[in-house]
Order: sequence, then C-alpha cells, then structure tokens
Amino acid sequence: MDDLETFKKLPLGGLDRRALVGSLAEHGARVATEQLAAHRARISPAGARIAPDTAVLILGGSNGMTRALALQLLFGERAAVFAVHFDSEKMQIGPHHVKAISAAAAAEGLTARFWNNDATRPQVIDEVVAALKERYRAVHLVNGIAAGAMKRYAEHGPTKVKDLDVAFDPVLQIPDFSRPENIRKLGLVEVDVANDADIERTNKFMGTSSLLWVEPLAAAGLIAKGESVVSFCDYDYPSDDPVYAMGPLAGAKILQRKTMAEIRERFGAKTARICYPALATTALGAIPGGLLMYGLSTQILKERGQFKDVIDLAGETMEIWRPSWDGSDLRVDAAYQACLPEFNKRKEQIGPKDVPGAFRQLFE
Repeated sequence: MDDLETFKKLPLGGLDRRALVGSLAEHGARVATEQLAAHRARISPAGARIAPDTAVLILGGSNGMTRALALQLLFGERAAVFAVHFDSEKMQIGPHHVKAISAAAAAEGLTARFWNNDATRPQVIDEVVAALKERYRAVHLVNGIAAGAMKRYAEHGPTKVKDLDVAFDPVLQIPDFSRPENIRKLGLVEVDVANDADIERTNKFMGTSSLLWVEPLAAAGLIAKGESVVSFCDYDYPSDDPVYAMGPLAGAKILQRKTMAEIRERFGAKTARICYPALATTALGAIPGGLLMYGLSTQILKERGQFKDVIDLAGETMEIWRPSWDGSDLRVDAAYQACLPEFNKRKEQIGPKDVPGAFRQLFE
C-alpha cells in the first residue's frame, strides 16, 4: 500500500454545507417525491402476516434500509408504521422523505406516523408508546439505529485502510457511483482510536437501545408473547475487519445480541438479527473502507447477476412476518457473503490506476 495516497474522509464526500442546504431547500421535496414514486412502482405484497390491530415501530425509517422497510410495510403489506428518526430539517433528506411517505400513505388511508427525535430519550419513548397503546394490541419493533464510533479500541491502535473517495449526491446524500468521474480516487484513510465516551455512546445506541423500547412496550402490554417480532438491522462483518472487528462497533454488536437474547427470554418475543450486505447509504460514507467495500462487492455481484438494492432487500425482510418463520436470524446477505473471497482478492490487487475502471458495472 506504499503507493497509495492518504486522504481525509470528509462527511458526505466533502459536500459544501451551504450548497447542501440550498440544494435541499430547492430540490428536496421534488426528489423525495420522485424517488418514492419510482420505488413504489417496484413494491408488491411479500406475504407478511401482520394483524390489523398491530403496528410496526421502526427506529429509523426516514432514509436508507429502514426507509425501504417502511415503504414495503406500508405500500406492500398495508401495515401501520410508526417511526422515530433523527434528522436535521435543513441539512438532511430524511424529513423530505418522511413528508412524501406520510402524504402518500394518507392518500391511501394508511397509517404512517413519524417522530423526528432522539430514539434513546425517555420522554420520546414514553410519547410514542402512549400513542401506540391508544390504538393497537401489539407492536413489532425494527431497530435500525446506526450511530456508532467508526474507530478502534486502544489496544489495537490507529491504522490506515484502503478506501475510495466518492462524490455524494447533493440532495439524496448517498455515495453516487452512477458516473465514472464521481469515483475520484483510491487511497488510504486513517482510523482513529476510540475514547471512553465513543465506546459508551456506541453501546447505548447500537448495543442496548432495543431494550430501552421493549421494556416500556411490554409494560404497556404491547409485546405479545410468541407474536411480536423484535429485530435489529445488522451487518455481519469479517472477523479480521480492521474497523468493525476491532472497535466499539464489534463490542456493541455483541452487546446487541445479548440484549436480543434477554428480550426473547424475558418477554417471549420472537427476535431476529437481520443481516444485510454493504449498501450505498448515507451512513456507509462515514465508515473507513466502507465505500470500497460497497463499490467492489457490488461490481462482483452485478457481474454475477446477484446484486440487490434496498427495495429488493426490504421485500426479502418480510420473511420475519411470514407464518413459516421460526424466529431465527434472517440472512439476506448470502450472495454478498459468498462474494467476499473474490472481494478480498481484488482488494489486494487494486491500485489507483484501476479507478474507475474496476467499478464499471456501477456506472455503465
């Protein structure tokens, strides 16, 4: 890796904050509405069996994978969806997505209610649980909180990893691989060491946050034994991953699995770790090595005719609400996991001169 330049991994690929605010103000509502229409055209019922007196509560729901889940549940399965997301009204696309989804749901007589607030605040939890208690017998929970420190534990020390510098869409705020010139360079990015506050925050958001919700939901009588599903949107990282496997993300994921086991034992809920592949989401851009992981794995999956985006994966996620589901973890990342040996081979071989050609399937 001696020939690789070290570059700084900037938020949203270095988008100018003022320009970002202007783009969202001018185009956010239109883009969100157009994307919703395009995604709805691909959605059909996937066989979920969600009782009419139950609701699905999503921690997230305004963007990325959890937005796709909200769309599938609403417009594919006709389920009631409640969601708690946490977005800047001026600087993030999420609130525009929420407005578009809410309007479309209301036009069809569907229930979609969103809170833009911190999903770990007790006051927010109490308010949402009270609203659910007024109308529903039982609740399913999908925890999609992704707010962890992309760093390493002190015993592993700092390091550098291969990554791509990619331009982001100024409105959708996702890495934009659609044009070759957007894949700007291959280089190295630094991975810092986490402090105690980083570790505590990651554990709170991604380790124990499911229990923060399930306890008051159960106290309100909304966790139906043997029926309510409590799930966590997860990513099954390689055991030697220099970021995921050696820092707070790994610790929080272990803690989350213990939390899910506790929920299953204490409250009788069905629990699921839903394992997704690397996806072109806003969050991915913050993870050292994440854009290379997505770009190269997607190149391979497209070569094999196996690539699936968030809409495809949302349909497959409905398995956890089908009568045949046994309550085990749900793997919708089988093709992705199978491509990792080839990914690792290409990752070692790829150099700056191979960009953007090595990702041709993403933009052709």
